[in-house]
Amino acid sequence: MSALLHYSYGLLQHDLTPGGWPLHRAVASARCRYPSELTLITPTGALRFDPLHHQLTLLCAAVTGIQYTEHESTSRFIVITSRFARTARLYGDYAPRLCAQEAGMLLGAVHLVASALGLRTRPGQDQKTLNDLCAPWLPSAGEHPMGYLELARPPRPPKTGSPVDAGPQRPGDRAWHPPDLASVLRFRHSGAAIFDPEPAPVTRELINDLEAALATAPLGDFSCHLLARSVTDLAPGHYVHVEGRLRQVSEGDPLALLEQIGQSEGRVSMNFRSTACVAYLAVRRGAAVARYGDDAFRRVHLGAGAAAHLVCVVAARHGLTARVHNGYDAATAERLLGLMPDEETVIFQVAIGAARPPASFRLPVVF
Repeated sequence: MSALLHYSYGLLQHDLTPGGWPLHRAVASARCRYPSELTLITPTGALRFDPLHHQLTLLCAAVTGIQYTEHESTSRFIVITSRFARTARLYGDYAPRLCAQEAGMLLGAVHLVASALGLRTRPGQDQKTLNDLCAPWLPSAGEHPMGYLELARPPRPPKTGSPVDAGPQRPGDRAWHPPDLASVLRFRHSGAAIFDPEPAPVTRELINDLEAALATAPLGDFSCHLLARSVTDLAPGHYVHVEGRLRQVSEGDPLALLEQIGQSEGRVSMNFRSTACVAYLAVRRGAAVARYGDDAFRRVHLGAGAAAHLVCVVAARHGLTARVHNGYDAATAERLLGLMPDEETVIFQVAIGAARPPASFRLPVVF
């Protein structure tokens, strides 16, 4: 549990630059606001994870009315909630979007690390179960319930060495993770305040990892469109992730598409000319709204966010930076990517490139 919480949402980097964002956790967060909270639910109580001190603190006694699918002595829940106000201080009414994105990425982070540790996981979106899990403390906490995962201990202990690196593989496991996940997560970062990468290609090995990772995302209600400008052993063009593989939709340098989609207040939002590729994660908004109503917003961000975290981890494994950047025009993205009108929409733009050395001085945090 210590390794699971630390590598999912713990402090991994410390920025020593005066006036910067000093503490960086295992997932991306808009301006390092980190509105999400992780709570461990056990048959005996609810415990809040404190990343700063790397400890659990008791929130309340036993949570009743929860149906465990595993034996109660081994099953646990990880609950994700969000403090919208923490992000709203900087982003105002846009905060719920950013908080929902981070909650999805955090769900993906917990699922990824749990898989590396050999834990069995069951991600959950059911609103009633989520509300029941949060009921004892949420009314007075100023938090919004976002998602949960049910965990069960592995049938045998992990091997020796770094617990995240050495998680056992069981027959039938589909979850992707790199064998050196601990070091990859410590390396992962979002780049400098302005994302202006060096012109360097991504490798075919990265594309293969991306295919495998997206095929095993914990919540599959998304599609991934990859606009690749510079990839070794792969032609530039527009690719779509379908049934576990990337299928080419069109050939040629997609720079014109990127600069049309990547508009923010009438300007191109980043340097797409030196960005190797950009992943656009789209969801079926129309179907989700028809089925879940207002709750569709939370659900689609959980699914796409979990996939977005995998994109970031894949990039980090290959020494590159993945930057989640909301500076894009959704209507233009829907049209140029060939999405279904009034049904599909893009909710994540993730740029991948070789980040230039930042002006800040950053150190790893090791427990």
